[in-house]
Amino acid sequence: MKQTFETAMARLEEISRILAENNVTLDESLKLYAEGVKLLKFCNTKLEQAQIKISEIDGAILEA
Repeated sequence: MKQTFETAMARLEEISRILAENNVTLDESLKLYAEGVKLLKFCNTKLEQAQIKISEIDGAILEA
């Protein structure tokens, strides 16, 4: 299944909850943290792409 912004955000929220509960080992925490960093990068890229697309749409509207 292809990752979406929504599924990535949901997983980030889950990771955040797990880490906040403090019921995992240090090794598990590090793995979750690394996964979270990758998901955050993915989400930031998606948001940047959306911002570019919105700017393009706005530019097209202004030119019309």
